[in-house]
Amino acid sequence: MSAPQPDLQPNIRHYGDHAVLVEWNVDGFDAAVSDQVHALAARLRKTDLFIEVMPGYDSLVASFDGARMSVGAATRKVEDAMVRESRSETAAAGRLVNIPVTYGGADGPDLIAMAEHIGKTPEEVISLHSEPEYRVCMMGFIPGFAFLSEVDPILQHPRHATPRAVVPAGSVGIANWQTGIYGLESPGGWQIIGRTELDMFDATRKKPFLVEAGDRIRFVPK
Repeated sequence: MSAPQPDLQPNIRHYGDHAVLVEWNVDGFDAAVSDQVHALAARLRKTDLFIEVMPGYDSLVASFDGARMSVGAATRKVEDAMVRESRSETAAAGRLVNIPVTYGGADGPDLIAMAEHIGKTPEEVISLHSEPEYRVCMMGFIPGFAFLSEVDPILQHPRHATPRAVVPAGSVGIANWQTGIYGLESPGGWQIIGRTELDMFDATRKKPFLVEAGDRIRFVPK
């Protein structure tokens, strides 16, 4: 028997007095849901009615100026955008960004242990991790941190039981089915397999964030 398909019809509800929350009922990453999230985000941004549109893996928050629009009106705008959204908009919205990565060594202290745990060589882990094209699904928990779409099932690995006190900016890691890039130096429990020298976040740039939700990333081993 095949696995049940996720419910691609989301729930819409008020998120305080000045935001609308759209949630899809899925467990983990689902590519079709991610398409819907980012297509909706692209359409809502084009309306210029919302102050900020924040997509996630399986949800989206759209905030608005309560002096210009009521919660009910904002909800209707979201519902109307959902009726007219299309996947083609999602593909057009994102850029493809190549991220050079130094895998292993001091930049990837968990690479060898992960390779041994899954019965692969470090070179095979690097190949498996760098081969796919990933979507930037959401940004957080620190400025510039890019949460990406799922890694190959072979590479899925739990977080460290005890987080590191310091993870360098640019570190590339895996946590369960996710892969991501640290935007700034911070504590963290992800399995670190490499690092990029690119500045994922720089407050002095005109555009501080190197990538945004909806963009695509390809890792390029150095």
